[in-house]
Amino acid sequence: MTDEENLEEATSNVDDIVEDAVDTALAASAAADADAMAQEAQDEIDQIEADAPSGDVADGVAEAEAEREAAEAEQTQEQENDDELDAGAKAVKEFSKTLRTLEGKWYVLHTYSGYEKRVKSNIESRVASFGLEDVIFQVEVPMEEVEKHTEKGKKVVTRVRVPGYVLIRMYPDENARRIVRETEGVTGFVGPTREPAPLSRQEVVSMLAPMIASQALKDAGDKPAAAKKRTIEVSFAPGDQVTVTDGPFATMSAVVSDVEPTTQKLNVLVSIFGRDTPVELGFDQVEKLV
Repeated sequence: MTDEENLEEATSNVDDIVEDAVDTALAASAAADADAMAQEAQDEIDQIEADAPSGDVADGVAEAEAEREAAEAEQTQEQENDDELDAGAKAVKEFSKTLRTLEGKWYVLHTYSGYEKRVKSNIESRVASFGLEDVIFQVEVPMEEVEKHTEKGKKVVTRVRVPGYVLIRMYPDENARRIVRETEGVTGFVGPTREPAPLSRQEVVSMLAPMIASQALKDAGDKPAAAKKRTIEVSFAPGDQVTVTDGPFATMSAVVSDVEPTTQKLNVLVSIFGRDTPVELGFDQVEKLV
């Protein structure tokens, strides 16, 4: 290697050493500046806290602490409330929460009365046939359990809660709406204008809650709670004219004064010697006059 080449290499090494030294010095300076700035900020905070222990800082700390305690108390109360709910109420609450994350919006379809279940089945078939699974997600017929009390006894039946209506969850896609409208038994979407009106979350919950709660209670084996959730219907009402068909007052006319569906008992007024006498009878001991 020539002297000229040795000199050039030495110069290059010196330049590298100088650059490294400069970078190190700048980094040290920046670190020192950062430490100084951090210390200055902390000094200012300490000074504010020292000058105003009962002022804005203290108030802010107290407010944050109060909010934290309130949030913890609310969470505890909510947990206690959940523990007191039966399986049906818990299922409805959980369903309400899931509605926030479900795709699409809920709409109401008007159908021919008595065609509700058939419409649900037909729409689901058409969704599969037209490949609309990514547009139409769910079709539901709101149902409810009803406990009917008549002179022939008690009977529990499941029936359509709102005859002539079906719920559908879907995107507001015009082609999908057309296919739904053309489904047998459907007369159209419900809405104040030509554009269907989506239901609110609370409206959806209120329409489907009886069905959800009933199924959850059945799954949990809680028959007493399931019975309490049922709608009770009786064939008698105060003021009805009836004929007694059994007991010492058989064949006599009477007027219903009170109805007790849970015990299947009636309080009726029977005319004895020109005076109305209250008598308690079973549903199966009277016959309504038409």
